[in-house]
Amino acid sequence: MAKKVVESAQTNLMQRIKSSLPANISLVDELADLLNVSNDSAYRRMRGETQLSIEELALICKHFKISFDSFINSTDESCVNFTYHQLSSHVNTFKEYLQGIKDDLDQLMKFPENEREVIFAAEDIPVFQNFAHPHLTAFKIFYWNKSILNAKGFEDSKFETAHIDKELMQLASDIYKRYSKVSSVEIWSDDTVNSTIKQIEFYWDSGAFKSKHDALKVCEEVNLMFIRISKQAELNVKLDMNNKPTSTENNYSLYHSDVMIGNNCVLSTMGTMKGAYISYNTFNVMLTTNANFCNETELWLKNLIRKSNLISGVAEKQRYRYFKRIHEVLNKLISKIESE
Repeated sequence: MAKKVVESAQTNLMQRIKSSLPANISLVDELADLLNVSNDSAYRRMRGETQLSIEELALICKHFKISFDSFINSTDESCVNFTYHQLSSHVNTFKEYLQGIKDDLDQLMKFPENEREVIFAAEDIPVFQNFAHPHLTAFKIFYWNKSILNAKGFEDSKFETAHIDKELMQLASDIYKRYSKVSSVEIWSDDTVNSTIKQIEFYWDSGAFKSKHDALKVCEEVNLMFIRISKQAELNVKLDMNNKPTSTENNYSLYHSDVMIGNNCVLSTMGTMKGAYISYNTFNVMLTTNANFCNETELWLKNLIRKSNLISGVAEKQRYRYFKRIHEVLNKLISKIESE
């Protein structure tokens, strides 16, 4: 009897992994390489005829970034397992955080264009959008390290682009290049842009910019970001860092929600597999692939979309009004900095 339970959990695990892989990748080949066994032996493990050892199970879960606990507790809908990038005051942990985002996007990119999608309910400007602009990227990295993580080396520093690790800048650029090729639906509210603008204003008021030029350069790139996003919304297509379309198909939709979103929430779809990312501690996220949780998240997002106004595509009037308000707030900050 116990053997059947083990086999059921094992075959369930194998099916879950298989559904997370693109159609052109063979699970049996992946397992054979990972466990250093023959394809025959890999097949027997997939069918549950050969039980996985503890060491093999640990290796599989680590390689495919899944938690076996979620299968043990699959009948308990109140139990959901999350993974996250642990951050500390050491700057290397932020590099690992960015690398983790890049790795997740790389996994998305393995699927055909019509089988990958991200739905982003944005309390703040989606982190990817910042990374198309170098000075804005540098400011965000500096702010998160100095004001949120209290990273060593940032304590008494003032913002300047040269202060930022070039490897972090390259990682951020790589992240945007990938995100620009993933079909996305973004839901913004009136408050979505507030945190970035308030961060800049706070740093200006507290003397955390090395010069007025640095502050205005960041504001200039925030403005360029809004212009790019507005253009993407108009075309229904994402733009690369040179403002060139990344697809011949519609791969970008933007909605305006009158309802407060509350927190950043992302649902990614890769073939038949879904993953839900929930924000915490300002910019970090927790990830789960728990089917019940992801389905509930999808229902919430679709309900939010139904109650929101589409401002991409032909919705020119609504889009103009929305971005006009944003530019007014940003221009007020720019005038403040220029006059002081």
